[in-house]
Amino acid sequence: MPNKKEIIAVVGMCGAGKSCVSDYLVGKGYKFLRFGQITLDEVKRVTGSLEPNHDLEKEIRERNRREHGMAAYAILNKPKIDELLILGNVVIDGLYSWSEYKYLKEIYKDSLKVIAVLASPETRYDRLEDRKDIDKEMRNRPMLREESISRDYAEIENIEKGGPIAMADIVIINNGSKKELIKQLENISSDEKYIRPSWDEYFMEVAKAIARRATCDRGRMGCVISRDKQLLVTGYVGSPIGLPHCDEGGHVLKEVLNEDGNISKHCVRTIHGEQNALCQAAKLGVSVKGGTLYTTLTPCNICAKMLINSGIKRIVCEKRYHRGAESEELFKQAGVQLDILDNEIEKYKNQ
Repeated sequence: MPNKKEIIAVVGMCGAGKSCVSDYLVGKGYKFLRFGQITLDEVKRVTGSLEPNHDLEKEIRERNRREHGMAAYAILNKPKIDELLILGNVVIDGLYSWSEYKYLKEIYKDSLKVIAVLASPETRYDRLEDRKDIDKEMRNRPMLREESISRDYAEIENIEKGGPIAMADIVIINNGSKKELIKQLENISSDEKYIRPSWDEYFMEVAKAIARRATCDRGRMGCVISRDKQLLVTGYVGSPIGLPHCDEGGHVLKEVLNEDGNISKHCVRTIHGEQNALCQAAKLGVSVKGGTLYTTLTPCNICAKMLINSGIKRIVCEKRYHRGAESEELFKQAGVQLDILDNEIEKYKNQ
């Protein structure tokens, strides 16, 4: 396991346990990137859903490789890798081909490490058939035995998937339970040196702790504003001082007619965390000009405008807000740097 900022690519055949290893590393603070997400995003764009569509996915993969060569997914994902490296160590789930490995190794050299997860075909096929539910990110989809065998042959013969596995820095045999796999990972990582969190990681962890004070379960968000590596003010979602909170008196919901014709509900009992942080700065006489906001959720349209006018120069978000597109465009126009750590849209009740 690494003792410096670097990239770990988790490789292996379908059903070997790559996602479990990636999730373990994410729990250790690694930033997650799934190479195949490009394919699924295109499937969603074409069909409007993320229902399994093996034929369409195959067509998209083949088209990408015709246009960009056999290293297509490494080439297409490189900008995201570089973006995530600014924030910390990176784990890649889905390095498929020998060409992708060579492309990344040429660029990142010793910063790229490969973990191969191996399991016997029978074990993998049983796991894939036993999968019952499709998770929303489609990382653990069920697959019939015949489909699994066909995919194995195609990946080995057409994209030389065995290359990255053969060149792996660490090999894990995963024919047992998930608990046994985690134990192997813990044994491997027991010798690694302590890694101090980056400043982005440090302030985001503080923001996540602040979010636990939030009083509206429709979006328990928190934020901090820092400058020159110093924490200036904090804020979280809550009602004005002395007034009932959502957790006490329930929500005050207003229906909003959106441009697409859909009606959404918004709680207006509380003040957003960003607004509370700016209020704290005003009360204390603290200038936030030139500062960075760390927040668990993309700011809303109103908060975005307030942050721009307050002189905030950078926004770091843990996740996206489902109505955050306008804010992202505002930040772009105002020249405010926006970094989103996880493209997942935050879900909450009555959204």
